[in-house]
Amino acid sequence: MRIHKNNERPPAPLVSIILLDWSCRERFHALDWLNRQTVPRHQYELIWVELFDRIVPKVLDEADVLITCGQRGTYHKHEGYNAGLLQSRGQIITVCDSDVVFPTDFVESIVNSFQFSQGEAQPLVLMHYEWRTDSEYPDDLVDIDRLSGFKWQKLWPNVGACVSVRRIDAIRFGGFDEHYSYQGFICGPYDLAWRLVNAGLPEIWHDPAVALWHFAHPAPYFHPRLFSFRNLCRWFEITHPHCEYHALTAVEAFSTGRVLPLKENPVVHRLRMSLRRIGTPYEETYATKTGPEGFGRIQRLRFRLALAREGFMRLLIWLSYKLLGSKNSEALQKVLRSGG
Repeated sequence: MRIHKNNERPPAPLVSIILLDWSCRERFHALDWLNRQTVPRHQYELIWVELFDRIVPKVLDEADVLITCGQRGTYHKHEGYNAGLLQSRGQIITVCDSDVVFPTDFVESIVNSFQFSQGEAQPLVLMHYEWRTDSEYPDDLVDIDRLSGFKWQKLWPNVGACVSVRRIDAIRFGGFDEHYSYQGFICGPYDLAWRLVNAGLPEIWHDPAVALWHFAHPAPYFHPRLFSFRNLCRWFEITHPHCEYHALTAVEAFSTGRVLPLKENPVVHRLRMSLRRIGTPYEETYATKTGPEGFGRIQRLRFRLALAREGFMRLLIWLSYKLLGSKNSEALQKVLRSGG
């Protein structure tokens, strides 16, 4: 991972918006719309994460943070989400489509929804709806009122479109799952969102009056009349089983109530563990016995041998009562406990 541009300007923003690319974006108009928000620009930051190595001059100029992940082969979006999470400075992180039109009050709607109290955002899983059309993005679109002139599909809860959560909650529950089953196209921020709901955080969908607007890609994924070699390659980006185009691993986690990822980012893990507040030094010795991988085979073998030795000692003590009497038995117990 390389950070080509970082945001160090004070004060810390309220919202960190994470935008993902895997060298596939044809347009970068989302940055134009996100730079025209009703809240002051210092209240939010734009974090652009490129999964491969491409650096787009417009992104370098207009985003606050630019990260390239240097991935090879089949991309892994969740690793990119975690890169953005770890670089973010806002109390809230928002993961959303990086090729949509954002209404001017989009960031304001996020800030208002989290109901800041004494400077602190309240726990929440916030979803924004996303409108979709078969029309391609017009080059001359500068006025959001013109969107009404396009034919939009029926609104549906696309859980992969836009999710906002508190940064601290994302870290407390392990960040985005880097399990291999999330490689490729079928994945999204709903992995973390659903695990936070399992942990008891309330989920709300924002009023559709503030929603994202997504235009069609050239030669879209599932358009039979516009089929092309590029389209065929995109089909092969679906690398793991899914449930109605939701990652099977995420659906299973949601359904079983799991709250932690199957594979946690090691940096997120360290941050999560650093948040623990342990009551006594005595307990801390147990809290640091292992790393995230747990006890190893050799360690477990030692504990088993210790258990066998303990059982053998108890057997000797019992036999001593039977054969030697209580006085001699107590003497033998002292010898055994001393290791003699």
